[in-house]
Amino acid sequence: MLRFAGGSTDREVLVTGVGAVSPAGLSASDTFRFVQRGGVAARGLTSADIDHWSGLGQIAGLQRSGCVVDQAQVAALLQGSVPAGRLQQAGLQGAVTEPMIAMALLAFAEAWRSAGFSSELPIGDGLSGRTAVVFGSSKGGLRTAERLVELERRVSADSRALQRTTVMAGGAAAVAAESLPDRVSDAAAVSQLWQRQAGTDAATQAIAGLLQAEAGVLCPVAACATGLISVLQGAALIASGQCDVCVVGSADAALRATVLSSFHRLGVLSRRGPAEQACRPFDVQRDGFVVGEGAGVLILESRRHARRRGAVGLCRVLGGGWLSDPTGLTQMDESGEVVQQVLRRCCEVNAVQPGILGLHGTATETNDLVEARGVSLAGLSDVAECYATKGSTGHLLGAAGSVETVLAVRGIAAGQRPGTVNLSQQDERCQLRIARQSAAVSRRAVWGKLSLGFGGHVACGLFVADC
Repeated sequence: MLRFAGGSTDREVLVTGVGAVSPAGLSASDTFRFVQRGGVAARGLTSADIDHWSGLGQIAGLQRSGCVVDQAQVAALLQGSVPAGRLQQAGLQGAVTEPMIAMALLAFAEAWRSAGFSSELPIGDGLSGRTAVVFGSSKGGLRTAERLVELERRVSADSRALQRTTVMAGGAAAVAAESLPDRVSDAAAVSQLWQRQAGTDAATQAIAGLLQAEAGVLCPVAACATGLISVLQGAALIASGQCDVCVVGSADAALRATVLSSFHRLGVLSRRGPAEQACRPFDVQRDGFVVGEGAGVLILESRRHARRRGAVGLCRVLGGGWLSDPTGLTQMDESGEVVQQVLRRCCEVNAVQPGILGLHGTATETNDLVEARGVSLAGLSDVAECYATKGSTGHLLGAAGSVETVLAVRGIAAGQRPGTVNLSQQDERCQLRIARQSAAVSRRAVWGKLSLGFGGHVACGLFVADC
């Protein structure tokens, strides 16, 4: 487990800026206000929201619901946030047509401005050499990836048809030789498109390209724990002295038919209607989550660097860590032991206990029960006021950990804890103090954030106001 508060105060890790794009709002402040007032972003999907809408309607039991980000608005806001000339200079003018990248860049631009940095990019004054990027995604640019797969399918079909025709004419070798340069050129273009728009690290490289970051560029992939683990890895780079500034976060644009149909078969999507009442974390009638999309970005700085430029910390990252549950790809140790170990070790290493705890809270039968057992085993059931926000925002998958951490940071700075919407009757097996309504809290409270993910990822972060 990691502790960032020990040793020299110069290397303490501050959060100086945040940005978010979510179904609850296209900025961190809008998203926070939406969650604080108990808003719900889930709604029925239309054919304009998702591909293969009609086909999804033929899958028994699948609710065509989701938490949607208006991508046209994202594109419009991005034009005013990042100069087109800079996007072109960084080779990103085409990349921003991929929703995952566009949301990541919009959240980054907001976070960078809110931290008080110049909007001029790339950064100068030697800052590039002391700036790192740790930004993840669980799935990469799915829309681009699916279009490339479909393109390859069509090209392959056309190629087979051409070969059959040519063989019949007795000139297969000649045609193959003549078409080879074009096929090689196409392959190179497809490869570049995949790397820049579809790859898991496409948004990571886009942000790093704008900044010309030189102190390290990393792309964690840890399913739905990706965002929080990115925050912790970035904080570790600052605490170790490798960099002074680190852009951390994650993004996912997974509101796709392939994702919804796959998650439906796994049994993790809610089958309930109406959509607004479907995601019910820790409720006795919970039956799964509603998929959303978004991006969250935090600007981390060493205290020394922030002090030199007169920046004010929104909060301090105390520490955190993660472990792996080897039970299975989608299964969990139902005893809650792994969650307990992560929480207990984080608390022991940092010599604190969180008074407020943001839960992962997917509203699946297993996750919520395992999470509650782990918190109880760690001795926090009577200590921490808990909340879960997926009933408001939907499950943002790879972006969940970062957006939810942004909400925690905003809560710390404002002295306001979010609530848990759609919690009508708490499951009596989940023996936690789960708050239904948002409320004012002490500015001195230690906040914890839990994030879990398929593949056994279990992460915890600890944060406190920089008073």
